[in-house]
This record gives sequence, structure tokens and C-alpha cells, in this order.
Amino acid sequence: MSGKRMSASQLARKIQRAIRTREMGKRAYKRADALIAEIAKEMKPGQIVQVSNERAYELIDNFAGKDTVWNPCAARRWELEEVPVLKVE
Repeated sequence: MSGKRMSASQLARKIQRAIRTREMGKRAYKRADALIAEIAKEMKPGQIVQVSNERAYELIDNFAGKDTVWNPCAARRWELEEVPVLKVE
């Protein structure tokens, strides 16, 4: 690290900011997971929905055809993956 070092109070504030930001991220992921679970009830895996002129999303079932999913951390069943929008002229 080059330059001037942080004071103890600056370091403490930065740590607090990092923890708050991490907690906000956890809450945002929890809300997103709940929304995706609702979406998965309305969509079929592989279905594509265009949400704007430039964006479309496909519902992916990460557990499709699998009895066991190996992952060292939490594995989400459903994902929304952005896919190319097909332009019809």
C-alpha cells in the first residue's frame, strides 16, 4: 500500500461501511430470491420473456435432470439468465 495510511477512526468507519453494504446485499439477494421464486411459479424452465426492446430473460432450472447438485455453498434452483433479443424486421 502506498501513500498515507488511514487513521484508526477512518479505518473503523470504512469497516462499518463495508459491513452495512454486505448486509444490504444480503437483504437484496433475499428479496431477489423471493421474486424469482414467484416468477418460477408463472414461467416454465426454458421460457423466454422479453422485458424491453433490448432485454429478454430465460428461466433456468439449475436442478433439471439432476438428483444431486454439488456446491460448496448455497445453490439456487432458479436463475434468470439474460438472452439475446431476436429482432424481427
